[in-house]
Amino acid sequence: MNQQRTNFTLYFYRKIKDGNKKVKTLILGPANAGKTSLMRTTCLGYSFVKVANLKATKGISRETFIFRGLLELNVWDAGGQERYLERYFSESRTAIFSEVDIAIFMVDAIRVEHRIKDVFDEFLSAIKEYSPNLKKIYILINKIDLDDSKEDEVFKLLTKDLDKEIHDKCAFTPVSVKTGSAQHRLIEILDTNLQNSILEMQKMSRIRSVLEKIKQTSFFDVILFNRPDGLIISSTLGKFESEPLKFMTLEIGSLESNIHSIYSKMMTLAKKKVNPIELSILIYESEMNYVLVKEVSDTAIMLLISPDKDNDKLMGIMDLLSSKESPIQNLKTELKHKSF
Repeated sequence: MNQQRTNFTLYFYRKIKDGNKKVKTLILGPANAGKTSLMRTTCLGYSFVKVANLKATKGISRETFIFRGLLELNVWDAGGQERYLERYFSESRTAIFSEVDIAIFMVDAIRVEHRIKDVFDEFLSAIKEYSPNLKKIYILINKIDLDDSKEDEVFKLLTKDLDKEIHDKCAFTPVSVKTGSAQHRLIEILDTNLQNSILEMQKMSRIRSVLEKIKQTSFFDVILFNRPDGLIISSTLGKFESEPLKFMTLEIGSLESNIHSIYSKMMTLAKKKVNPIELSILIYESEMNYVLVKEVSDTAIMLLISPDKDNDKLMGIMDLLSSKESPIQNLKTELKHKSF
């Protein structure tokens, strides 16, 4: 059993290493905060002496690092000179701040300037707009090894009037690239992301397994859509692209309201309890196929397509989807805590 678990974990490591998991890491902050030095000492093994006199980054420097040989980091190192900062928050805003997996704001502990607060607020606003699903934003207050370090004052400056929701997402850490505490903190951040990536891939594998089980039992191909954005979570069709699903919720409309009214009268005449009704499965048909739509949970909708127009297969899938032992129950468990 332990051997199986080890192989399973290594399989996901290999999938990440093979390029299926790439992580966009954005590191931004004022000039001379130590951003490039941090990345090169952490990911390339450079000594502090080797990076002590690095030239300032001009504009956006994009580099790829392989963390622990497993996680491919696409690092966007944003130079902090004023002329570049203005561009980041205007014409380059979408490209820079979209689809960020790890967001790091790095600031120097010896500079307590209101302009830094303005840049920080712009950074948070852009992250919130273009990468709203980020659960954490990391703030590194560097150079605390210096005698004139004012990390407490910098912290107060950055957190002044900060919205509570955003504040809760922010993780502030006083660090030093020179002494190695900044590298240690960055490794912690990357390790957390690596672990989350493995867990996410394991979850996706379990979801795909449920869909394959449905197909093996019913012969129906299955596509699972994420309801909030309409994008595909997984399918039995392998690599499959489609436009986002537009029909995002199965709601009771005027026809169903009339049906409920008739149902209520029938139950009343029969002296039985009138229970709420809901739209469970929609069935469409073409000359050659049946197409079923089922709402799996608050976050997912399933589309099922038959290989042919066989009524026995239709009855079989209906029984499968409504059974208490249905694979749908496993799917609901997997989807319960996360929207993709």
